[in-house]
Amino acid sequence: MWPFVGRARELEDVMSALTSEAGAALVGPAGVGKTRLTDEVVTRLERTGVVARRCYATVATSSIPFGAMAAMLPADLRTANPLGRAVEHLLALPRPLVIVVDDAHLLDDASIALLHHVIRHGHARVLVTSRPGERTELWQEGLLRRYPLGDLSRAESDLLLERALGGPIDTRSASLLWSVSAGNPLYLRELVVSGRAVGSLRADDGIWSWHGAIELDGRLAELVRSNLGRLDSAHRHALELLAYSEPVELDLLAPLVQEEALDDLETRGLIRVASSDRRAIVHLGHPLYGSLLRATCPTLRARSHQRALATALEATGARRREDLMRIATWRLDSGAPPSVDLLAAAAEQAWAAQDVTLAERLCRGAVAAGGLNRVGHVFGQVLMHGRAPSEAEATLADVMSGPLSAEDRSRLGATRAMNLHFGLGDAGTAAAVLDSVDVPSLPPDLRDWLRVVRVISAAQHDHVASVLERTHQPVAPHLSVHMQRTRALCLLHAGRYSDVLTEIDAYSPTSEPDDGALRMRSFALAFAGRLSEAEALALTMHTRPFDELAFTGATSLYSVLSFCARMRGHGAQALRLAREGTPKPSSAAPPLIFDAIALANLAFAAALTGDTALARDSLARAESARRPAWRLAGLTVSLARSWVLAATGDLPAARTAALTAADECAALGACGSEAMALHDAARLGADTSRRLTTLTTTVDDALTRTYAAHATALTQAAPTLLESTATAFQHLGATLHAAEALAAATRLHRAQGDPRAAARTSARQALLARDFDTARIPALRADDLAHRTRLTRRQTEVARLATSGLTNQQIATRLHTSKRTVDNHLHAIYGVLGVTGRDELRTVLGPH
Repeated sequence: MWPFVGRARELEDVMSALTSEAGAALVGPAGVGKTRLTDEVVTRLERTGVVARRCYATVATSSIPFGAMAAMLPADLRTANPLGRAVEHLLALPRPLVIVVDDAHLLDDASIALLHHVIRHGHARVLVTSRPGERTELWQEGLLRRYPLGDLSRAESDLLLERALGGPIDTRSASLLWSVSAGNPLYLRELVVSGRAVGSLRADDGIWSWHGAIELDGRLAELVRSNLGRLDSAHRHALELLAYSEPVELDLLAPLVQEEALDDLETRGLIRVASSDRRAIVHLGHPLYGSLLRATCPTLRARSHQRALATALEATGARRREDLMRIATWRLDSGAPPSVDLLAAAAEQAWAAQDVTLAERLCRGAVAAGGLNRVGHVFGQVLMHGRAPSEAEATLADVMSGPLSAEDRSRLGATRAMNLHFGLGDAGTAAAVLDSVDVPSLPPDLRDWLRVVRVISAAQHDHVASVLERTHQPVAPHLSVHMQRTRALCLLHAGRYSDVLTEIDAYSPTSEPDDGALRMRSFALAFAGRLSEAEALALTMHTRPFDELAFTGATSLYSVLSFCARMRGHGAQALRLAREGTPKPSSAAPPLIFDAIALANLAFAAALTGDTALARDSLARAESARRPAWRLAGLTVSLARSWVLAATGDLPAARTAALTAADECAALGACGSEAMALHDAARLGADTSRRLTTLTTTVDDALTRTYAAHATALTQAAPTLLESTATAFQHLGATLHAAEALAAATRLHRAQGDPRAAARTSARQALLARDFDTARIPALRADDLAHRTRLTRRQTEVARLATSGLTNQQIATRLHTSKRTVDNHLHAIYGVLGVTGRDELRTVLGPH
C-alpha cells in the first residue's frame, strides 16, 4: 500500500467526527488521497472494535436503486417499503457500525435516502468521500461534517516520495515530480510507478533520481484523460491555447476563445483564474492537463495556436518585460522563426530572468539565423553555465575575429574574459583579452564595465583586503550593484559576516535579492553560527524548481545545508546533501569553479561518516578541479584535506594539514576560513588559541568566539571551561562541537580524579550523541564510549521533557506511564548526572 503521509490534522478531525458526531464527508478533487485517508481511518476504527462496512459508488450504479450499497443489503428488496427493509437489514449488522461510501457524488437517490435515514436516526456513523460541487445534500443539510481535502504540500510530497522509494530522492528530481504532479498523490504515485518500471526513476549511490523527460502515457495518461472528461471543440480549443501559453492574461486569451467556454471550464475546475498585479491570470487546473493536451494536439493545429497567441500579444504592444520571450518562443515553435533582432532581445531578457534553458534556445535560434554577433555575449555566458566553457571560448573568439565596433568588441571581450577566468580557469588569457579591448575611445560606462569584470575576477584570486578596497571605485550607477555584490563576497571571505548582510540589504532594499545574494546571505548566517536561519533560507531556495543548466550556482546551497548538517552531527544527511551538489564522476564536462567547492564538501561529509574511500576519491577530484585562478574557492579543498587524513587515522598529518590550510587562508586574507582551519587544528591537538583569540577582533561572530574559547579550554586543559564552551556550541546548534568539548571535559575530569563530574559530562555527551547520525571524529573515540555512563532511551526522554518545564504528572501522561515511574527515572538521572534538581538538570543538559 502507498505510504500514508501528512493529513495528521484531517485524520484526527475525521476520527473525532466519527466518535462524537454523525460522521464526516471528505471532499476534494480526484487523486488528492481521499480514499487513502479513508483507508487509514477504517484501519484505526477496526483496531478499536468498530465494524466498518464499505461500499463504492460508480457511474454504472448511479442509476440503479441502492446500486452502490447492494453488497450491504439483501438480494431481494421487492417490498412495498424497500427503504424500510434496507434499514431493518442494516440494524441487524454488528455494532458499533460505521458505513463508508467512496465517491458519494455518484450515489443513486435511493442510497442517498437510506443514508439520510441512517444518519438522522443515529443507526450508524457515516463516512463518505466526494468530489466538490456534486451531490452535496449530506453535508449542506448539516448531516455530516465536511472536511475539504487538498493537494499535498511540497514537504509532504518529498516525504511521501522518500517513504515510497525507501530512500532519499535528489532535489532536482523531487522538484520535477512536484512541479508535474502539483502535490496530487495519485498522479505522484503513477509517476513513481511508471518511472521505476521504465527505468527513468532509479537509485544511484543510494539516492533516487529521475533521468530524462517525463512521458505521459499508460495509466497516468488515462487518469488525466478521465479527469479532463468529454470536451467539445470549443472547450478543447480553449484548453489547447492555454496549454501553450499558461499562465496567460485573461485579456489576451478571451478574444481567442468562446466566452462561455471559459466559464464552463472554470466551473468544472479544468482551469483556474487568479489575480496578479490587478490582472486576471488563467492557469490550467493541473500541470498534467497541459502535458496531455500538447501531446495529443496535431502539429498543424499546435502551430496555428502559437501563431495566434504571438499575433495577439504583438497587437497589445508587448509592453511587459517577459513579452518578447513569449513572442519569440511562440514564433519559433510555430515554424515561423522571428527576426534576429527579436531573438537577440528575447535572449537577453531570458538571461536576465535566469531562465538559462530558454536563453540557450533563443541564442541558438539567433545563431541559426546568422545573428551570432548579436547574441555572442549572452551565448557565451549561457554556454559557460551549461558546462561548455570550451565551446563558449571558441564561439566568442570566432565572433571577435570578425569586423566589430570597439563597443561590441569590448562587450564580447568582457564576456570572454569571464568565461576564460571562471569557466576555464585561465586568468592570464582572461586579463590579456580585457587589455586588448580596453581602448581609450570606449564610452565611460563600457570602461567601467571592464573595470568591474577585473574586480570580479580578482575576487577569486587576489588578497581579500586589496580586492575589497577596489570595490569602492566609482563606476556608472547601473554597474554599482556588481561592485556591491563583489564587496559582499569579499566581506564573506574576510569573515565579516554581519557586514555581508548589511551590504546585501544595501543594494536590494526594496526588491527581493537575487539568488547569488541569497546564497551569500545563507553562507554568512551559517559561518556566523546562525545555523537555523541559514538552513531556513537555503531550504527556501533548495526546494524551488530550478533550471538544470543553472544548477551550477545552486550547488552552493547544498554546501550550506551540508555544512549545517555536519555541525549538527548528522553525517548521513550531510553526505546525501553533498552528493546532490556534486558532479558525477563520469561527467565529461570540465570542472567549473563551483565543482571544487562541492567536491571538497563531499570529502568533508564522507570523512565525517567514516567512508574513507569516498573521502580520498572526492578530495583527489577536488584537487584536480582546483585552478590557480580560483585560489579563494580552492581554500575549501585545503580545509577538507585535514579531515580526510583524520578519517584515515593519520592525526599528525591531519594536524599539519589544518595548520597549513590556516596559513594559506591567512596569506589571502580569508579570515573566516582561517578561523575554521585553526579550530580544526585545535580539535586535532594543536595549540591555536592565541591566533584564534586574535582573529576574534576582526571575525567577531558567536561561532568564531566559541571556536577560540574551545581552543583555549583545550590548551588550558580546563574541563569546566570546556563544559561552558559546549553549552555555547549547543545554543548555536553546533552539537557535534558541543559533544567534542564534552568528550574532552570527561577525559580531563577522569584524569583529575573527579568521577562524578566525568559521569555528568559523559552522560550529557551521550544525550547529544543520540541525535547524531554516523558521525565519526577523533574526539569521540570508541575507547571513550566504553567508560561512558549512559542514560537509557526512556531516561533520555524523561530528562528532555523535564527540562522543557513539564511536571512529573504531565510527563507520565505524555509517556503513558505512572508518575511513580517518572519519579524513579528522574532520581536515577540525577544520580548519573550528579545534580540535585531540575534547575541543575537544565543547566547541565542545556537547550533541546
